[in-house]
Amino acid sequence: MNKLDLVRQYLDSEKITGTKIFYGSCIESHSDAKDVDVCVITNQTVDEDFYHRYKKFLIENNIVIDEEVRYEDKLLLSESKISNAIKNYVNQPECFDLEADYPQVVDRLVVNILTTKVKVFDDNGVYDEYSNQAWEEVLKKFTSLGGNTFSDFTKLFQINQNYKSFWGYSPKVVDDLFNRFYRYHSSNRAIRLLKENVIKHPQRIAVFSENRNLTYEELDKLSDNIANKLLEFNSDYVVVNYPHTYELLPIVYGILKAGKIYIPVDNTSPLTEIEPIRKKFKDSIYISENASDLAVSKALGMEHRLLDYSENELAYIIHTSGTTGVPKGVCVTKNNLNYILEACQYIAPVSSRDCYLFSTRDTFDVSITEIFGFLYNGGSVCVYSAKNKDFYKEFPDLIEKFGITHVALSPSVLGLLLKLADQEDLRKIDKLKYLLVAGEEFKYELLKLVLKDLKKVNVYNVYGPTETTVYATYFNVRNTPKKLQKVPIGENLPGVKTMLVKDELLIGGKGVSAGYFNNAEQTDQKFEKIDGEVFYHTGDIVEKQDSLLVYRDRKDSQVQIHGIRVELGDIRANISNIIDDPTRDIEVVFYSDSLILFYTGTKISDLRTMLEKHMVSYKIPSKYINVKGFPLTSSGKVDRKKLLSGMKESSISSNDSKKSGIGIYNTVKHIAESVMNQTVGSEENLLDIGLDSLRSVELVLELEKRLNIDLSAFNIYMSPTVDKIASFIENMTTSPASKADKELFRENEIKNIPITRKVEYTYPAFFYARIYNSLGFNSQLTGKIYLGKDSISYEEIYHKLSKVEVFKSVLSEDLNTFKVLDTPVNISKYEVADARIDISKTLSDLVKTSIENGGLLYKFVLLEDENESVLHYSIDHSICDSSSLDALERYILGIYDSSQTYSSYIEEVYSRNHLEEILKEMAKFEQQDDRKVAETFKRLEDRVNFVSLTYLNNDTKNVYAEILLYLRDKLLNKFALNNVKVNLIYNIRKFQEKLDFTTTIGDLHLGLTYSLTTDDDIDEQLTETIAFYQKNMFNPKAVGYKHFPNLNSDEERIVRCFDDTVYVSIDYLGVVSRKEFNTIKQSAIETNTEIKKLNGSKLNITAYIVDNRLELIMSKALD
Repeated sequence: MNKLDLVRQYLDSEKITGTKIFYGSCIESHSDAKDVDVCVITNQTVDEDFYHRYKKFLIENNIVIDEEVRYEDKLLLSESKISNAIKNYVNQPECFDLEADYPQVVDRLVVNILTTKVKVFDDNGVYDEYSNQAWEEVLKKFTSLGGNTFSDFTKLFQINQNYKSFWGYSPKVVDDLFNRFYRYHSSNRAIRLLKENVIKHPQRIAVFSENRNLTYEELDKLSDNIANKLLEFNSDYVVVNYPHTYELLPIVYGILKAGKIYIPVDNTSPLTEIEPIRKKFKDSIYISENASDLAVSKALGMEHRLLDYSENELAYIIHTSGTTGVPKGVCVTKNNLNYILEACQYIAPVSSRDCYLFSTRDTFDVSITEIFGFLYNGGSVCVYSAKNKDFYKEFPDLIEKFGITHVALSPSVLGLLLKLADQEDLRKIDKLKYLLVAGEEFKYELLKLVLKDLKKVNVYNVYGPTETTVYATYFNVRNTPKKLQKVPIGENLPGVKTMLVKDELLIGGKGVSAGYFNNAEQTDQKFEKIDGEVFYHTGDIVEKQDSLLVYRDRKDSQVQIHGIRVELGDIRANISNIIDDPTRDIEVVFYSDSLILFYTGTKISDLRTMLEKHMVSYKIPSKYINVKGFPLTSSGKVDRKKLLSGMKESSISSNDSKKSGIGIYNTVKHIAESVMNQTVGSEENLLDIGLDSLRSVELVLELEKRLNIDLSAFNIYMSPTVDKIASFIENMTTSPASKADKELFRENEIKNIPITRKVEYTYPAFFYARIYNSLGFNSQLTGKIYLGKDSISYEEIYHKLSKVEVFKSVLSEDLNTFKVLDTPVNISKYEVADARIDISKTLSDLVKTSIENGGLLYKFVLLEDENESVLHYSIDHSICDSSSLDALERYILGIYDSSQTYSSYIEEVYSRNHLEEILKEMAKFEQQDDRKVAETFKRLEDRVNFVSLTYLNNDTKNVYAEILLYLRDKLLNKFALNNVKVNLIYNIRKFQEKLDFTTTIGDLHLGLTYSLTTDDDIDEQLTETIAFYQKNMFNPKAVGYKHFPNLNSDEERIVRCFDDTVYVSIDYLGVVSRKEFNTIKQSAIETNTEIKKLNGSKLNITAYIVDNRLELIMSKALD
């Protein structure tokens, strides 16, 4: 039992209750600490002899008594004592005498405990409360001394990495204080929330994406790297033209940390739309995949270093369309951003396991709520673009796969999702906690669909212009009064003020932005000061009914007919109620002095007669147009201008008789006409007659469903007519694969490149290669590196790979050496339709063939399509481990300039590990009862099984520690074992004396032997074991297996100690998606068969983090 647990146990035996706080060196190193600093927040009183008993307990357990401050004054802290210490802090001098100023010394210690790294037990929230108060007073003093940045903080209080004189105790204090400082000192709520999560649960997954997941610690450090690079520029403005990927989050967070202003532009827009925005911001910093002022990949891959964050009054500028066609830049302040984060948490609170979906394009301000809204209570966000062509198909599965709870959609998108969804999809969508619907009017027909199809999810109609920061009002649509026949926009969010002036809604309060960038005239027109407070003129006609705000129409939609003013929205709502068909879309437009009704669905006979029975004559439209679909703007709203320009009363006639009887053609034509609700000619451009982005998705999905085909490669812009769509499908279905795919999958097309046998030099084969080849262990690492478009040429890749030692190495026949050849790189290049196609099996087979013929131990293939290049690879495990894949990617992308040789690593290992020294160290690893453990494992059933654990336990900080805790419970305690040796497959690449093999590509993974006991502090013991291996570059297996399979007696002893009698092996392979994990599970038995070649009948545990859970694949059953 470690010293912290001993002290806790003793305090429990004395029936001391309250929040227990351990501080100082004991929380850094439980075993090495000579004393244990602890206090308890409690109002409890103790008997006079308590402190004498406590000191006696310390002596009996070899814990040093430290009474610079007496235990009577620091062990039990009443709430009044803490409050007084915090209150007195500001007036304390920086220096005082321990004896003469003793009361102040005690007060200072109390504040120190509350403001630095501690380990807290049995807390009910009181620690955070007092810590917040203490930091408030520390920062008051800091500010009064003229401090502003973290650098000022360290200088004013003379803090360094091993600082003791001010804070009094905690080693390695600077990194922790850096996070705590900005948690409290930053005026940006997003940064404060991020830092709180980094402090409380750094290893929790913050960002999920298809390419990479980020923990809170990674998100924080990567955004620090971006901020560090941005601070090299003078401009405040950062124009971001970047794809919808996980990198966007560290980019945006980094912009805020650097005190810059985030200005997103649509990554899919032509440059002609982006350039005018860039020109508005002279000398702005431009972040893009191409021609970028900042190399994002390099910045993300930099070594992390601390920096001083900067502040800016503005947080971001988002552009909205202007009346003249020139976009207006809405200047949103840091305080506005703070407001909307609070508002979102008010509407749709995030708890610790909740997950936002970041799907909105970043040029729409709703994306801001997705980028930052998840930060409360350690939530997470899943990055997946709504513009992804598979979004509508995959949306229900995304919810289940990532545990998504919070989604924002436009009414049009939600309507389409509900129309396309089957019962299983609806069940998944209904698993959401909150659906926030915004961007256009929430029509009554959509409400009917929502109430019919979704029974559980909270659906809010949220309203607000960009100029008032995303949302200003909210309403739970399930509470819509029936008498309204309209879905209200509801009531004000906290911090919002509204007023109606001549029926126009004006919005004031915390969300009102700073106006339009460099456009005083427009700002003055739209922003008005009323009674000393600024209000924004929305241009929306709104009324109040039963204290609820109800949207009626746009101000410019109010028209005059025969001298009578009418609201188009009101007329539309009346007609909608009369027709009473939620599947139809309805719009009323005033054009050429008359009202025109557009409606979808089948033609309604005698519609005017129907309306005359219910409506006053002047509100009845004079013209009725039955259209097949409504065109939408890029933001998903009905495009009335296009509706009018494409107005046709008569059906389109064309001679399609020649097509009759052709199955695919007739199916395409029928589906197109059904989706568009109009007759369509065979050669008519569907895009010209109203096929918008949403309906094009519906068209493709219906075709896939009806014809049972995959149209992922189909592009409506390339084939916009019924004829061309049918032709595309016919070509696709009559050919087993596209030309490019044929080239990839015909065995004689992808080949190994012939090698030349000229040997440049040799180096010792590491013991892994000897073992793998002797035992016939077949393991390859396959994967892809996404290179974007035109970011790196084939020639550059070839040149880089030719410089990597292992990619020119072959294993000698006697397994003693690697021979480095003067030979071409084994890489091929193809142009294909889809660069992401799976060719892993083909590559794996090629590598196997190459090895069998004494060839190179890998294969690369570069695939290029219209949009991107992807480098595919398969590499034999004898020259590569999983961490080397990261080094490879960073090297190819230019983050690493070079790759240190594998041979230099092998040389260092053998120079620092000697037989005699290893034999001396063996004693500390021989505490296990080998016979008893062996007998126990013989009784365990050989059966691949799966275990799911919560990640992370609050008391652990390492994935391996989590698994070891599980083993202690299910193995040691269950089978009465006191000590079990465990092999941890670990990656250590930095050693003492600045030995750094971070960039090396090779099999460097370390089999670290850990002694698991029933009572040690696992976290602490694991930290110490890792430190021992790291400090000494300790690698006993390298010595024991150096001459495998011909071992001498000493080598056999080493192998027996560190391998043969180690019956458990754990390999943590990182974070994967649920989809990837399911694929891994399917091949688990086959994988375990290969592992058995190395580990025999041991318990092999392979671990992954999936959706914030720790998933274990076990080769033996412990149940």
